Amino acid sequence: MSPICEIEAISESQQPGTSESPDDASSDERAVAPIHLATRGLALGYPDRLLAVDLEFELTRGERLVVVGASGAGKSTLLSVLAGLAEPTRGHVERPGDPPGMLFQDGALWPHMTVERHISFVDPGQDRDWQEHLLATFQLTALRERRPESLSGGERLRLGLARALSPRPSWILLDEPLAHLDPALSASLRETLPLLVAELNATQITVTHDPDDVLIFGDRLLSLEGDGGWWLGRTRFALESPPTPSLAAFSDRGTILTGQGDATGEVDLGLGMQIEGRGPGVPVSAFLDAAAVSFAAPDGEGIDGVFLSVDRRGGSWVRCGTRLLRCGDSHGRLRSGDPVRVRIEGRPRLLDSGARS
Repeated sequence: MSPICEIEAISESQQPGTSESPDDASSDERAVAPIHLATRGLALGYPDRLLAVDLEFELTRGERLVVVGASGAGKSTLLSVLAGLAEPTRGHVERPGDPPGMLFQDGALWPHMTVERHISFVDPGQDRDWQEHLLATFQLTALRERRPESLSGGERLRLGLARALSPRPSWILLDEPLAHLDPALSASLRETLPLLVAELNATQITVTHDPDDVLIFGDRLLSLEGDGGWWLGRTRFALESPPTPSLAAFSDRGTILTGQGDATGEVDLGLGMQIEGRGPGVPVSAFLDAAAVSFAAPDGEGIDGVFLSVDRRGGSWVRCGTRLLRCGDSHGRLRSGDPVRVRIEGRPRLLDSGARS
């Protein structure tokens, strides 16, 4: 079983295993900067199921990596292995000399300690100004004498973040740092947390389920694809030109279409869309960007459809025949069930099928 390795772009002529583009400045910088954290031939999983195979990446000091994947794909397991709290199935991790600042998904707070004690206990320098700065940044100043049992879920998460940063670590592992926060505080931390990490010049690995967090917290993105496969590349490319079905679903910016090759290898995706596949009878997935789908005039050229709803990115969901499509347009006067005409411009892009045994 081979992984989907680090790639910069995918076209029908490219195969998994291509390295990042030589003209990528960040790639050049990594080539000369000392490696701060690295995995070598890492395999994660269980006796009966592998989550990632031959996982390899290198991070220099201050570089940021976002990890995404479906529930159960191994994201939290990877953080535990990186921190030395769990052993990989095989391979090894090259770590910095100091322990990581770590935010656990369940908080892992100490029930007998106050908020203030959590932060001061792990600060070897006992820098009171830094501790007060963290209390204020995470809105914990008024809660300093409370214990975890009297805190809300969001307050406990903020305390976990403050504790992770208190010892000024050189590397930080964050498991869903903005989960369970109200929208206003989540927006505030999207601004302040990257600044705090940059102040420390810390290497950061962040697990998230939210595509809006990816560009905030990561220079590169690691997608754990399931069944041992993985993809590693630049975050903006991963979102704007998702190369795999799981990343296309995660990006939340278009529609995934499926079909299989006919006798000539061509795939009919419906609605007049064809794409060259991978051979006769081979099933494929393709990505149709929402920007390629727009509303047409009622009597204009296009396809008949039904308006379903607006989506959270300012577009719309429409149904055309049996196909559910994401449309880049929105229309304030449309209601669910209203007939529409839809125009599709551009062709879907073939997605990489992922790792296979």
